[in-house]
Amino acid sequence: MPLRPRATRSRSSSVLVMTLVLTVLAFPDMARAAKPDHVFMWMVTGPTSQAYILGSLHVLRKGVYPLDDRIERAYESCPRVLLEADPSGADEEELRKTMLRLGTFQDGTTLREAVSPETYARFRERTRPGEIGMERFEKIRPWFAAFSIATLELKRLGFAAQLGVDAHFYKKAREDRRQMYYLETAGQQLELLADAASRREEDILKQALDELDVVERSSADMIRAWKEGDARRMEALLTKSLKGFPEIERKLFTERNTAWADRIGRLLSQEGDVFVVVGAGHLVGKNGLLSQLKARGYTVVQQ
Repeated sequence: MPLRPRATRSRSSSVLVMTLVLTVLAFPDMARAAKPDHVFMWMVTGPTSQAYILGSLHVLRKGVYPLDDRIERAYESCPRVLLEADPSGADEEELRKTMLRLGTFQDGTTLREAVSPETYARFRERTRPGEIGMERFEKIRPWFAAFSIATLELKRLGFAAQLGVDAHFYKKAREDRRQMYYLETAGQQLELLADAASRREEDILKQALDELDVVERSSADMIRAWKEGDARRMEALLTKSLKGFPEIERKLFTERNTAWADRIGRLLSQEGDVFVVVGAGHLVGKNGLLSQLKARGYTVVQQ
């Protein structure tokens, strides 16, 4: 089925779902530019040790690696590594059950019944045959449908979680036998996402449909901010994407950032520097991880 452009509608909307996929829950190839003044990484000094906190883009495309040598040197200096979640620690069968429980209706409701006829028609129009089994998707919840089509669109453009920054350092740290820590489990992240999206499911699906026309341009903007260490630009992109979704901002960002700042603080009171990799969207803003660490009295310096 041909895809009809909706450029005018999409340009006026934020890119909530794409932003969450790239920077919250775990790119176009770019020419090698001059070395930027900063990278998207900060050094946090504690009473006993230091932390290098690197903002991650959870899915990437070939062309980003190798990373800036300032990032790699920071990693090499740290005997400890802290990541958002352990990709190998999840029981696949248990995770599949959790995904089915949270991402599908359990009472016989169908997607067609859960959203307006217009939203359902747009979803069918923008879903290419063979990529998503529509029989299976008849039971899917709108929020999960939204993240599924966003992920598929990124995949069409060549993005892959295996190329994400956190995946890169997970593999490297395992090979180097670093002492590794994790902030959350994959199951916890699914629970958080489902809870945050539960009150605005159709709005989130409509948002994802609007975003499909601008994913490539918007992801390029986000990568550029990340590669140039431009925290202000990243904050502006995040603020725009979260506009109108305060519950998602509170549950997926503010509350988690607070818990993570506490965890990092405990690590900073122990021996051994720590290399931290979390979604780039968590670092910026007044409730961001860096602001919360500054408020606790730590010295925070961009690298």
